[in-house]
Amino acid sequence: MSNSVTARSIKLLCLSLLLAGVIAPTASAATQAAPTAPTTTKANSAKTSSASSSSYVVPAKPNPDHRIVLSGTKNTRDMGGIKTADGKWQIRPKTLIRSDRLYRLDDHDVTVLSHDYNVKNVVDFRTPGQVAGSPDAAIPGAPITYLSIFGPQAAANHGLGDGDFYGSRLELGYYAITGYRQFLNSLLTNKGATLFHCVTGKDRTGIAAVLILSALGMDKQTTVNDFMLSNYYYDREAVKQSWIDEYYQVISQNYTNISNYLTRELNFPVAKREQLKARYLVSTDGKNTPYSSAYTTAKPNPSVPATPAPSTPKPTTPAPVTKPSTATTVTATGQGDTIKPTKKAKKSVKITTTKKRHTKYVYRLKGHKVWFKDAHLKHSKGKTSKSAKTKWRITKQETVKINGKKATYLKVQDNHHHTAWILKKYVVKIKQ
Repeated sequence: MSNSVTARSIKLLCLSLLLAGVIAPTASAATQAAPTAPTTTKANSAKTSSASSSSYVVPAKPNPDHRIVLSGTKNTRDMGGIKTADGKWQIRPKTLIRSDRLYRLDDHDVTVLSHDYNVKNVVDFRTPGQVAGSPDAAIPGAPITYLSIFGPQAAANHGLGDGDFYGSRLELGYYAITGYRQFLNSLLTNKGATLFHCVTGKDRTGIAAVLILSALGMDKQTTVNDFMLSNYYYDREAVKQSWIDEYYQVISQNYTNISNYLTRELNFPVAKREQLKARYLVSTDGKNTPYSSAYTTAKPNPSVPATPAPSTPKPTTPAPVTKPSTATTVTATGQGDTIKPTKKAKKSVKITTTKKRHTKYVYRLKGHKVWFKDAHLKHSKGKTSKSAKTKWRITKQETVKINGKKATYLKVQDNHHHTAWILKKYVVKIKQ
């Protein structure tokens, strides 16, 4: 009988604890911590998730929205309507189109680009390996020009997205310079609309758009805003402000401003920029008047003496900027700390000794130092970036006699096979 009383007592105790919430607190807490979630749209859910994971806020919808809605791409945009710094001119619609992933276009997308946007030229900035793996969908009447900004390398993704990558690969890289140079100059003669793209339409294509807008006279903020719009169209942080800031910083360090960079490296001086404006700009007053300036207006009739009005200043011809191939003068010490481009300059550069070197990538270059494309020091690459962290290896060493004085230059190469010649004392071994 005592056992039955004890059992009954235990049962009553357990019942009391259960009612008091002591037993199975986890189940009780879980029930309270699972309220019905509010209904959210797919887009809002994606934006909230993005913001919570990286404190990134999707930018507001641009006004006007230049996006061309296609089923196969996300970042296809008509650059038409973007205004110049003075607000008087804008890009003519359906003439310059930036895009991504053309290999995903379906038949309807192709029809939109061909018929609605009159695409007659396609420029592909991808590497040969990327092209072979995913060839572009053909747009009728629009031949493709392949200009690999990364050179012949297969899917080059080393350091992609890093600010230093923008300076060293997309600005100072040999293939970037030659590719963007050919691209800009082709825009002067292309008929119809030109579509340019890479894989995601934000890095190689983004810098191409920066160069176009800069050449057409847009201010820096407008250019940066266009670059950052990839974040809106991808609904995530596709690009960072620091990347484009680094790009402009390297330009400032090496060329003072982007105008000098366009002239010296891309062979796109002021006169060509005026031709580009005449081809792609129209007025913003609603009349769509083609761009005109002192470079494009008709010459006056020589039989009629032209007397300029007192209130109208004569157009000033911009001072010519020397091309990189122009002979340069190296300082008397032969150290190459300063370069003074001049057509009349005469210098004697003779290579006296040559030695092959074989080292691993354990060297760095001092910042803001002059370097060259060749050992004869005829073609300048500007100056090294102050913030560059690229690792280099030494492949060759040559003793150069400059106006009778000797100096030792090293040929360095990074892991992307970009090469340059620089004074030996500017190459520093990295401590392991």
